[in-house]
Amino acid sequence: MLVLDLDGTTLDAESELLPVDIAAARALSRQGVHITIATGRLFTGTQWVAQALGVQGGVAVMNGNEILDADTAEVAHGRYVGPREREVVHRVFAENDLDSAFLFGSRRIHLGHRDAHRTPYLSTWTTDLQMHDDLFAIPEWRSSDDIVAIGAVGDTEAIDQAWDQIRGETDDTLQRVVFRTWRGESFLKLRHRGDDKGTALVRLAEERGLSPERTVAVGDWLNDLPMLRRAGLSFAMAGSDERVIEAADHTTNARRSGGGAVAEVAERVWGITP
Repeated sequence: MLVLDLDGTTLDAESELLPVDIAAARALSRQGVHITIATGRLFTGTQWVAQALGVQGGVAVMNGNEILDADTAEVAHGRYVGPREREVVHRVFAENDLDSAFLFGSRRIHLGHRDAHRTPYLSTWTTDLQMHDDLFAIPEWRSSDDIVAIGAVGDTEAIDQAWDQIRGETDDTLQRVVFRTWRGESFLKLRHRGDDKGTALVRLAEERGLSPERTVAVGDWLNDLPMLRRAGLSFAMAGSDERVIEAADHTTNARRSGGGAVAEVAERVWGITP
């Protein structure tokens, strides 16, 4: 089985698939090699890639918090932010001086109209964005059972203060990830602990009757480390963070966000040229 990260790995800088990679994926499938995806995107930002590559069966999204069938969108595994955690985050975010907040549902991202300028950035997860007059007033904070993550943008001090309070009230059930937006702002994303791309790789392999040792994983960033370490064979994209390159068995000639990884790995591992 070949397990592919998307952004920076399978997709190019324009978030497109190269024809050579589509052809390689189809050639692998004809030879009995399973193709699947493990990504930080939501399913609605992933399904078109899965279908273009000919994926049959589950794909892992939101870094393993959900696994859904590529065709039917049926959820095979889901680990969501619980009502108690949502209640705490809602209150803490509202009390702290954060610029923006976002709810990541299983299929769409909820945001306020005042944050419409952030839609190009949020669209890296999915283009299914639902606007609201007041994000903190929507019922999804309390009634939804498929919130996979909660995000916020703010200065570093405000985000750290919010996180310290949330962590103290949620018994360490949430995982924090902080990164920079295209504008250099601090983006805080909270999701349930317990799953990552490593656990996803194991589930995706088991679904197909395989052991993790029969898998090949390809990635480019720190969230790919768990699956690179669990796979039987792993590749880091050229130009990846040094920690990713050190964790992988091999480095591709294809560079991050340049495309070509599927075709290269198909030839190097299975001797298949589309």
